[in-house]
Amino acid sequence: MNLHAVERKLRQMGDEARGLAVIGAALRLRQGAGEIHPEVKRRLLDAVAALLPGGLDDLDREQASALLASVTQALQEARDLFDHPERPPVWQVRDPAMLQAQGQASRVVVRRLASLAAERPALAAALTGRFLDVGTGVGGIALEAAAKWPSLHVVGLDIWEPALELARANVAASPYRSRIELRRQDVTHFGDVADYSLTWLPAPFLSQDVARTALDRLTAALKPKGYLVVGLYAPPADPVGTALAALRLARSGGHLWACAAMEAELRSRGFTAVETCAGQPVTLVMGQRSAR
Repeated sequence: MNLHAVERKLRQMGDEARGLAVIGAALRLRQGAGEIHPEVKRRLLDAVAALLPGGLDDLDREQASALLASVTQALQEARDLFDHPERPPVWQVRDPAMLQAQGQASRVVVRRLASLAAERPALAAALTGRFLDVGTGVGGIALEAAAKWPSLHVVGLDIWEPALELARANVAASPYRSRIELRRQDVTHFGDVADYSLTWLPAPFLSQDVARTALDRLTAALKPKGYLVVGLYAPPADPVGTALAALRLARSGGHLWACAAMEAELRSRGFTAVETCAGQPVTLVMGQRSAR
């Protein structure tokens, strides 16, 4: 690509980056971020209208907060990559608002499982026992699952104390606290055997080696006929989106799994009824442990 073509592409990408900042700034103003010069505010709102013809006015406070957290994370990740391309891969989100927003977004997993279980009696049966929620974060999936299935008991594992601190408060403030247990524990050291009807693994946040060890632990933790459900990140179909997703996950210490590769991992551990349920932003790969 010649210099002029590179310059055109960079100008386009610069406008896209500024557009993301425009949306973030507008969301911050909605939350009372402070005074802004009237002319700047007018131009900012004009830019929002150009970027999002429908505007932001229809968003409630919770939706606006979740979107602001998403924009903030994207901008922070971009700045961190620019400033520190040499840093070791690690997931290190500490901001409480961002952690809570991620937890809120994760609740979609439970809604997806409920929809799938409506057509899969064996999966529906697994939702009445004990559920192991690996990488529970602030407890979003655990709380949503406890609310959805009144007979379900949930054990949530995580090693990130900033998220677990929020999870403890979220669970304590909920009516489901008697059915949710939180543990600060690495899944690779998990030793419960044949005690769960359903186990959940968010694989993109783990390296390949850690994910494979986790799959071994979760397989052993399942009762016969129990289900293992793995969440995979579904990247955009275009090559640029896929490359950026792989880079993002690599910098956080994770791995961009292919669905076929994860299906093979489950089959190699004796799972049956292995299937991929595609979706955005999460694709689910799941299988049932044999009856023996």
